Amino acid sequence: MLPENNILFKGVDPADCQRMMVCFSPEIKKYKSGSRIIDFSENSDKVGIILSGRAVMERYDINGVRTIIESLSEQSIFGVFFTFSASPRNNIEIVAETDCEIMFLKRSEITKRCENACRCHTTVVENLLSLMSEKAIALTERIEVLSQRTIEDKLISCLSIIEEKTPTGKTPQIPFTTTALSDYLCVNRSALQRVITKLKSDGILTISKRRFHILRNSDIDD
Repeated sequence: MLPENNILFKGVDPADCQRMMVCFSPEIKKYKSGSRIIDFSENSDKVGIILSGRAVMERYDINGVRTIIESLSEQSIFGVFFTFSASPRNNIEIVAETDCEIMFLKRSEITKRCENACRCHTTVVENLLSLMSEKAIALTERIEVLSQRTIEDKLISCLSIIEEKTPTGKTPQIPFTTTALSDYLCVNRSALQRVITKLKSDGILTISKRRFHILRNSDIDD
């Protein structure tokens, strides 16, 4: 399977993409749900593209407490180059949430100077820089969520960001289970569940199979 539709290869002709795959010598692997895909401290030169399935980026602190940093769906890209440098105090890894098929590329192969000065290679490097910028924005959004003082504010801030990124005409969907969402928000699961129940009871939030809607004043006025 070729990743022509991936943002990393945006603007690259499918034929050029196929030719570049030969040049990049990608490695494709399959992983079962719950298995570890990569540990950033061990594979700093690898860039992964999720061809199918879902995964999460997890961080464990020195006390073994898990925090979910990012949810990764089909066509998502991950790697130290885009996100975080590993620290001796933390263990950051990608774990398969469902069965996954992953394409691995070497960062050095993507960023090296192309001997033929191919335009398509230049386009991929430009896309790479764009992705780094998007990851930086996502990190800022995460800081915004975690800086909220209460669980309710963290939750509403997180859901609002998801809602803003959902294409018009589609219902926003939480990419986590309740347990994973609590790890993402860095809050107690039971406390989070109580907040969700309260918001639903107050008519502020509706949730059905991860799909949600936040009721705002404008909705009431309408």
